[in-house]
Amino acid sequence: MKILLVEDYQHTRKTTAYGLKSLIKDVEIFESDNGLAALNFIKNGNIPDVILMDISMPVMNGIEASRQIKEIAPQIKIIMLTSFNEKEHVFSSFNSGANAYCLKNIKPEELVNVINSVLNGAIWIDPSIASFILQVLKTGVVINSETNTAQEASHNFDLTAREAEILKLVAAGKSNKDIAEELVLSIHTVKNHLKNILQKLCVEDRTQAAILAIKENLV
Repeated sequence: MKILLVEDYQHTRKTTAYGLKSLIKDVEIFESDNGLAALNFIKNGNIPDVILMDISMPVMNGIEASRQIKEIAPQIKIIMLTSFNEKEHVFSSFNSGANAYCLKNIKPEELVNVINSVLNGAIWIDPSIASFILQVLKTGVVINSETNTAQEASHNFDLTAREAEILKLVAAGKSNKDIAEELVLSIHTVKNHLKNILQKLCVEDRTQAAILAIKENLV
């Protein structure tokens, strides 16, 4: 496994790297101290499996770096590892292509679990952030991350009942395997439904679908 740590504080980078190396076998860890350095690392042909990305950094922040990196190599999984827990940062991060959002106080063992979950196609949100997401879902009101105003959902994108059910599980961070087991379907069937969902929502991947579902009150 190849992991790129993007963090401007050297002590934090070294501590995180040490923790991961002690828990993951056959891991290769690279380091960048800002978003632009990480972007250039990718442009030079280095493609890690996972990027652990801070948000607040000099030269280029993690959100902008994630957006540009995903344009170059969308297969890379990006985990935001930050001290910010404001909802605006959460939505902006996922809109930029992030696959998970973790706070820096996460335990190393839990971080490894998040990495494995994301590599298996799941979405992960720190529990303290997830509580806000659940509140948004329960109230039936979505938040525009740019204007910070409440909005009602406008349409359902012509999703079938089964597609809406699968989208809800995707937004909950479930992998295709989890969804198949919960709904007693084959993985092939789940993948076909997910393909239709992405086409109807006009998004490129399950992460964008999950965020759009939350923002448009589809789940």
